[in-house]
Amino acid sequence: MEKNKYQKLTKEKKAQARARYYKTPAGSANKIRFTRLLICGILCLVYSLFLVIWTLIKKENFWNYILAGTMFIFGLIFLVGRGKIISRNVNNYLGKNK
Repeated sequence: MEKNKYQKLTKEKKAQARARYYKTPAGSANKIRFTRLLICGILCLVYSLFLVIWTLIKKENFWNYILAGTMFIFGLIFLVGRGKIISRNVNNYLGKNK
């Protein structure tokens, strides 16, 4: 099994591989989790942006900036982690089902 088989595929082949993976029982269960991670990550990024703008307008204390930075970091972790987990799972699926 190649370690990075999924990363070497073209964009169309990656979409096909993800679609085949999502048709499996484990893939269909994980798709719900991946969607939830995507929504949480985007909401964290949007809320952190809103909090920074709100703090700039209202001239509030610096703790809001720290909260916004923390929310931004968590949003990035959710989005990057989601991508890595999808890549790992589909790569394992491709390795087992040639």
